[in-house]
Amino acid sequence: MATRTTRDRVSTAHRHIQTLRPEDVPQLRLGLRSMIDNREVVDMLLRYPKRSVWEPQGREFAVVAPWRHRDDIASLHRWSAVRAASALLEGAAERCRAAGDDLLLVMELEDARSGRFYERAGFDLLQEVITYEMVGPVAETVPASSLSFRRVQAEDPAKVQQLLDLDHAAFPWLWRNSAAEFNTYLRTAGVTAYIGYDGDVPIAYVGVTAYQGWGHLDRIAVTPRRQGRGLGLTALQFAITTLAANGARRFGLSTQDDNKRSQRMYERFGFRRSDVNDYRLYGAALTTHAREQMAMTASPGERTGETIGYEVEKEIITGE
Repeated sequence: MATRTTRDRVSTAHRHIQTLRPEDVPQLRLGLRSMIDNREVVDMLLRYPKRSVWEPQGREFAVVAPWRHRDDIASLHRWSAVRAASALLEGAAERCRAAGDDLLLVMELEDARSGRFYERAGFDLLQEVITYEMVGPVAETVPASSLSFRRVQAEDPAKVQQLLDLDHAAFPWLWRNSAAEFNTYLRTAGVTAYIGYDGDVPIAYVGVTAYQGWGHLDRIAVTPRRQGRGLGLTALQFAITTLAANGARRFGLSTQDDNKRSQRMYERFGFRRSDVNDYRLYGAALTTHAREQMAMTASPGERTGETIGYEVEKEIITGE
């Protein structure tokens, strides 16, 4: 009797990949330790249909959701896959392309799969994100600045628009937040965001999360026309001082591994590398537009802050 090869098993899995529907959810293998339940999966399928996939025989699945509430980039929100992993990725990418998405992202937090695995499924390594930590009291290390920081509330559409404009000017296409993302972010418990003004002109912004003695720098950005003047360090000082005033004694942040300018700033301030929550971001460009945008993302300049994602970061730090 002939022995089935790995290629045969993968080919068979491809034939059995199906679009995941709400009525299929009770059959999934979510497991007791899963970070997602049936109700959440059903809700995601109703709000973001025809992208998620599963393999009925093994009950493996991949649930797709919008990246940062954007309507042009999809991400693998949760998945459970072993034998059908590659087939599920390719099946999800096909469906996202048909739905008109530009890009499908996968975040690899634990190095469970090699880069070669993602490459075989049509995904390229887009970014490596590294983490920093600082413990202890905050010293006033930054000279006085002309910037004055004012809090942004979700109920103030004018300031939210200024926040969005600063974000899109400072960050490359992949890392830009949507208006819907800011709307959710600003209403998240423990989160505060501030715009730094020079007079009445918005120049910089910071977003932070405080949680039981821990503080995270979620976003920090300076408008490109004012970069290189030390304003990033001013914004960083304000963010950390704000977190400390809210009880934080341990501070964390993450940034792109090729953003050397930001790394020097963080290290100058007192942050040190911590590889505990480093991750890799893989992506399948589904349109010419996405390929063009990703080609321009290679040099992040002084875009100084990035985060894993507010809900994922909380899971990692708190276990909730």
